[in-house]
Amino acid sequence: MSKSNSLKTGFIDIAAALFVIGGVVSLVVSMVDAPIYSLYPFQLQFFSFLFAVVLIVGVICSLGAIHCFTLATKRLLSEAGMRGIIFGAILLTFSMGFVETNRDLNTGLGTASAILILIAGAIAFVLRDSVLPRAPLTMREQMVPQQSRK
Repeated sequence: MSKSNSLKTGFIDIAAALFVIGGVVSLVVSMVDAPIYSLYPFQLQFFSFLFAVVLIVGVICSLGAIHCFTLATKRLLSEAGMRGIIFGAILLTFSMGFVETNRDLNTGLGTASAILILIAGAIAFVLRDSVLPRAPLTMREQMVPQQSRK
């Protein structure tokens, strides 16, 4: 393997790690945001429709970013890059408070995780046309014959 291929493989591995880290942090922030929002000013509040939509879309985008890890490990970089950029942009929009839910709850973790997903998506998209060897996981899956269903 040449030095440029190993460098590209390293960048793809970094992008995959950033997809996982950003997706998991964003998912945790989205899930913890709901109970905190309902009790934040130390009085019981009910969820607004807008907050529910932002929460659901945030969870879907977080799970999508985690799925981008799978795409990056299978070397489907074009799909992982585009999806990562889209999911990261949506999460960044929600975490920066451009959608009026509750700006007092912004801790910066959601913003940081969205930026990690954007960086990973940009790396995967830039390297989408690179000719790289298949990942060890996908090579192992191809070597194991699939059993036919009876």
